[in-house]
Amino acid sequence: MSQQRQPVALVTGGAGALGAVTGATLARRGDAVYLLDADGARAEAVASEMARQGLRVNGRALDVTRAEDCNGVMAEIAAEHGGIDTLVNMAGVVRTAAFSRITDEDFDLTLKTHVSGTMHCMRAVGAVMRDRQYGRIVNISSIASLGSVGGAAYGAAKGAIEAMSRAAAIEWATRGITVNCVAPGLIAAGMTLGVPKEFQDAGIARTPMKRNGAAEEVAHAIAFFASREASFITGQTLFVCGGISVGF
Repeated sequence: MSQQRQPVALVTGGAGALGAVTGATLARRGDAVYLLDADGARAEAVASEMARQGLRVNGRALDVTRAEDCNGVMAEIAAEHGGIDTLVNMAGVVRTAAFSRITDEDFDLTLKTHVSGTMHCMRAVGAVMRDRQYGRIVNISSIASLGSVGGAAYGAAKGAIEAMSRAAAIEWATRGITVNCVAPGLIAAGMTLGVPKEFQDAGIARTPMKRNGAAEEVAHAIAFFASREASFITGQTLFVCGGISVGF
């Protein structure tokens, strides 16, 4: 990676609470950040607010379920900046229901958004990173990958992302690309806020630290995996969960 060009980081699902905090964290370390989101107007609004704070952040629409959209957007950004250094895959949806009640539509949408969406973005960016022999890919998993009531679809999607990340980590290890996952527990932002209160309370009770995490705590873990200092770490999943994963 040339010392003359500014590193470029992409965050899918970037208009969400955790995506925005992650984007700001990466921008503060010196990256040019793109917040990519299905809601392009919201992504642009979030990016504009960060820009007013002096951060180099852009917002852009991206439907990760459409491979052609991912290919086009990634190619345009790479051409403009001479490459892409970091990809954070955070785009997703949550559909909770008992295993016997989840609909085919919700199950398919969850896997299409999380798994296919992550794959589309990794494949598009991977080609750019392989050419430059450098890249950091951080995929967002979840404590739900270990199993949770009502989390059949979401947990299955996150488990698949972890498996896919390990496969890519092995295949791209000699090309200067690392692929890792960050698996948050209950975080006081984003999707967790949509979880019914009784489930949140039960989760906090099981968490050794007895609290929700903060978005910044997850963002700093992501930023570490996205750093040059993490050059010998690949194919790993880091749980940022206040210790709840220990009890599984």
